[in-house]
Amino acid sequence: MPQVLFAGLTTLDMQYQVDQFPGSNEKVKCKPPDILVGGPAANAAAAFAFLNGDSLLLTAIGANSFYQFIDEDFKRFGIRAIDFIEGKKVNPVFASVITSSNGDRTILSHHPENHKLDLSFADLLIEEKPAAILVDGFYPDMTLSLCRAAKEQNITTIFDGGSWKPHLSDLIPLLDLVICSAEFMPPGCSTHQDVFEYFRNQGITQIAISRGEKSILYCEGGDIQEIQTVNQQIIDSLGAGDFLHGAFCYYWLKDRNFKTSLAKAGKIATATCNYTGTRNCFKELQQSKFR
Repeated sequence: MPQVLFAGLTTLDMQYQVDQFPGSNEKVKCKPPDILVGGPAANAAAAFAFLNGDSLLLTAIGANSFYQFIDEDFKRFGIRAIDFIEGKKVNPVFASVITSSNGDRTILSHHPENHKLDLSFADLLIEEKPAAILVDGFYPDMTLSLCRAAKEQNITTIFDGGSWKPHLSDLIPLLDLVICSAEFMPPGCSTHQDVFEYFRNQGITQIAISRGEKSILYCEGGDIQEIQTVNQQIIDSLGAGDFLHGAFCYYWLKDRNFKTSLAKAGKIATATCNYTGTRNCFKELQQSKFR
C-alpha cells in the first residue's frame, strides 16, 4: 500500500461520559475522564494505519510533558510522525469532550498557534514519495507550503473540511478532492448545494459532504447523489468523521473510485461508533473485515 501523508492537527482529548448533557449552572458527577490522543489528521492517520496503510503524520507536538504520551500512542497504532515544531516549548492543543449516552458529543477546544517553519516540504515530498496528502486546514503556513509543493510534484491533495478558516480561500485552488462536514460553509454559502457549487467554481469536481448518521452527499462533476449509511445505535461518535477520511484514503488508493471509496469508508466510520473514545475501536474491530 502506498504511503499517505496526513498533515494537520493532533489534540489531547479529555472525554467525559454522561447520561445527558448538563444544563446551565448544573454540576454533574461522572466517572473519571479518559485521556485520549485525537485531532482530525491524527485520527485519520490512525484509521489508515489500522487498514495496513503506510501512515505518515505531519503535525505539531512540541516539547512538553505530554510528548511521550502522544508519541507512544502513535507508535502503538502504527503512525510514523514528523513533529514540525520539534523541540519548541509549547503546550499541545487540548479538547474537552462531553459525550452523552446517545453518542452525541460537545467539544470545547481552541485553534493552534500558526508556527513558523524550518522544513523544506519539497524535499520532504521527494524523500517520502507519498501517493496522496490529506490536509485538515489547520496550521495555515504549513498547510499552504505543503500543498504548493504537492501541486508542483503532481501529488493528489485531499481536503478534510471541518469548518471554514480565513486562509482556505488560498488553499482551495491547490486541492484535488474534498470531503467536508455538514457544518462547512464557505463565505456566501448557506446550503449544501451552495457548497458543491463553490467547489465546482474552483475547478474541483470530486466533492463529498458527510452528515453524521445521515447519508453522505457527493458529486463527481454531475448531479448531487447520496450514499446511505447504516442505521444503528451509536455509543460514541467522537472521531468518526476523521476515521471516514483516513479510511477513504486507503480505499481510494486501491481503486481510485470516489463513490466506492466513500461507501466503504462510511461503513468503517459507522462501525467505530460502537466503541468509546478514539482508539478502542481499533483494538476491537476485525481488520480483515474492512480490508
